[in-house]
Amino acid sequence: MHESTLGDLKLIILDDGSFPFPARYFFANVAQAIWQQELVTDPEGKIPVGHNYALLQSVGERVLIDTGYGDDTHGGRTGHLLEELAKAGYRREDVTMVVNTHAHGDHTSRNTCLLHGRSEPAFPNARYYLGRADWDRFQGAEGRVHHFKQQLRLLAERGMLTLTDGALQLTPEVSLLPTPGHTPGHISVFIESRGTMAIYLGDLCHHRLHFSHPDWVSCFDTDPQQTPKTRARVFQTALEHDALLVCPHAAAPGLGRLRPVQHGVVWSPIA
Repeated sequence: MHESTLGDLKLIILDDGSFPFPARYFFANVAQAIWQQELVTDPEGKIPVGHNYALLQSVGERVLIDTGYGDDTHGGRTGHLLEELAKAGYRREDVTMVVNTHAHGDHTSRNTCLLHGRSEPAFPNARYYLGRADWDRFQGAEGRVHHFKQQLRLLAERGMLTLTDGALQLTPEVSLLPTPGHTPGHISVFIESRGTMAIYLGDLCHHRLHFSHPDWVSCFDTDPQQTPKTRARVFQTALEHDALLVCPHAAAPGLGRLRPVQHGVVWSPIA
């Protein structure tokens, strides 16, 4: 758990955990010999991948961004979101909004929890948000996406899920903007308070090399041609505002800023 202040807003990073994952999946359109020049892996070709999510306290709202792995704990290495929330001094019932940046399981699997043997919304007083284009894509694959019915359709059936089209202002300080490429309905969260900006990227970038090589894309991107275009737009905004960036899959706490270099930008982490 990492807490910082952004203008009048409190930003809390919740560490859901980390585990090793094959690096090649993050650089699907690049020869392994090329990315290995800039990245050291373990003997199995894996790198540690973080899972950093966020809680914002903004104008009386408590906005949770992504919910982590839930009960899929990878032997206890992930699934720590609720523990982290408690460390920060909050209960599940205190959350008033939940933003799922996209529909993948590592960002939605604590939308619900098992109570008395039944799946129930983990944040019972919250309105949940998801890009409509992700709903349309993943509901069509419900039989193949194991978490969809439990983590998303249940919320819709309870009247707790809002599907977003385009930009949406959640609070005077917190906005949702479409950032497609990784998934068609992917959302990033833009936070502005007293002249300062932060951007929760979601899976726009998975690794520091995606900042310095924005054309290197993940095998999980549904539109790999769109991803670099979206990155260019967001990177420009981040540079113009010297924005604090939250990169969920960077090493905890996943915070950094972009720094211009001769041929683009690099990721500068903040401990």
